[in-house]
Amino acid sequence: MSAGEHERGSAIRSGRATREPMHGIGSSERPLAESAGRIGARKTAKPGSNRLQFGWLRIALLLVCAGASASDLVLPKDGWVSWRVAAVEGASDWCCFSGDHPGGRAPICDLDSRDSNYGGRDASPSITHMQLYARMRDGKVERVRAYGPDCPVKARGTIKDLGDVDADASARWLTGQLAGRKERFSDALAALAIHAGSTAENELARMASTPGEGERRMDALFWLGHARGDAGVRRIEPLLTADPDPKVRQHAAFAISQSNSARRGDLVLRQAQTDASEEVRSQAWFWLVQSGDPRSEAELRAALRSETSQQVRHQAIFALSQLPDDRGVAALIDVIEDRQLQIEERKQALFWLGHSETEQAIAYLDRVLR
Repeated sequence: MSAGEHERGSAIRSGRATREPMHGIGSSERPLAESAGRIGARKTAKPGSNRLQFGWLRIALLLVCAGASASDLVLPKDGWVSWRVAAVEGASDWCCFSGDHPGGRAPICDLDSRDSNYGGRDASPSITHMQLYARMRDGKVERVRAYGPDCPVKARGTIKDLGDVDADASARWLTGQLAGRKERFSDALAALAIHAGSTAENELARMASTPGEGERRMDALFWLGHARGDAGVRRIEPLLTADPDPKVRQHAAFAISQSNSARRGDLVLRQAQTDASEEVRSQAWFWLVQSGDPRSEAELRAALRSETSQQVRHQAIFALSQLPDDRGVAALIDVIEDRQLQIEERKQALFWLGHSETEQAIAYLDRVLR
């Protein structure tokens, strides 16, 4: 699933998809207690050996606990399985969407369909929990999906329900699926991004910070910004300013612009004004506009006077053209009529104004060209 094609989930089943209780979550608790009891029940054979046996007891308990964390999510060998986890704060309600239905929302999500797009809309309400779905075959994961709690689904077989699962346990399992092929990676990463808890956030931050991850690194950056709020932005911030790869810094600005953090405008503006790379500064002005920051016009106009790179100045004019409603047209007209600017910048503004189809732009061009 590509970035932006998502929505969240706990599901209303229909068709042949029904819930069946299945045990497996927390199954390590009883063996842990029993093992600890057996270890502690051993009698000392010689005086003075208590300290040695206590040391072995601690080691054995650590080994048992390590095994428990690795196996705290037990899935069936075949078929669809589902479980519910806590969602990160501000998570939106994911479901399937189709252009053939009113409002774009499909009446039901077909888990077996390869054509299904899913995601959230700006107007989607936030949710506190999501529903995970995984299709297994011979003990291997074939597909992962995450939907909102009221998103209806269907499947060709029974969906076995694990009930509520600890978000960190689910996140650890999803982390193990990130090594799969691109399609499964994208779906697993999206599901991981909207898990509550530190495990999901730490894995996203690790991937985003690791050189050599390629496109997967960029995807992790996107989800930190898009889904993790202020906490995600704090993880991205060092990469925005200090990563040696300009493409990473550029993508970090994009990711921050997609967040709901109140700091997003300040951070992207700082990059636009100070980054060493002309390309990064150019793109940062665009993402500042996309972030909706109300300072965009004033800061872009100031950049047309202070920026030393013509490339960046021209990209700043393009960014002005992307302002919403009639603000972009008004900003371009201001640049065209500002005789203190260089003629090349004014020409750029005229070029982009010519691409506008608004009545305001057409009326201005008609007046100028007469």
